[in-house]
Amino acid sequence: MHDLRAYITFAGRSAWALLNTYHAVLREKRYVPSEVYIVTDTACRSGPSGIVEGFGIISERYGIDPLISTIEVPCGDFPGTGEEVLRLAKHLHGNGYAIALDITPGRKAAIVSACAALASAGIAPDHIYYLSLLSEEAIPQPYPMIPLHFQVLHDLAGREA
Repeated sequence: MHDLRAYITFAGRSAWALLNTYHAVLREKRYVPSEVYIVTDTACRSGPSGIVEGFGIISERYGIDPLISTIEVPCGDFPGTGEEVLRLAKHLHGNGYAIALDITPGRKAAIVSACAALASAGIAPDHIYYLSLLSEEAIPQPYPMIPLHFQVLHDLAGREA
């Protein structure tokens, strides 16, 4: 069991996907990070305004206070995104952190680049979270306001940490 836990996520088109997955991970999986990293390409879309605050509010609800950081990557530089995530993961892994990767909100190319970079370096995240909605339409609401039976949290790695 790791005392040091990191949660890495990717800002995408939906702030709700970002925040709701984090909320679901805390509630359903009891994965409590000591550090949260939000990878964002602020030149492509509006930056993480409100997102960091949202992570703080959700964390507070669960009685935790993780360090929340953003990592800015160039717009459309997917290999660079993978390299940046790899650099972070090497640092975290080397310092004894369990690593959870949230792939729900990120752009596909950024996610694939990050996963490929981690795999090529032999770093397997302890958890790879994906929150799917069993609805044909996007539901732009906070996690607790969406019926739980519409939301399924998957752990694609599912290793104990």
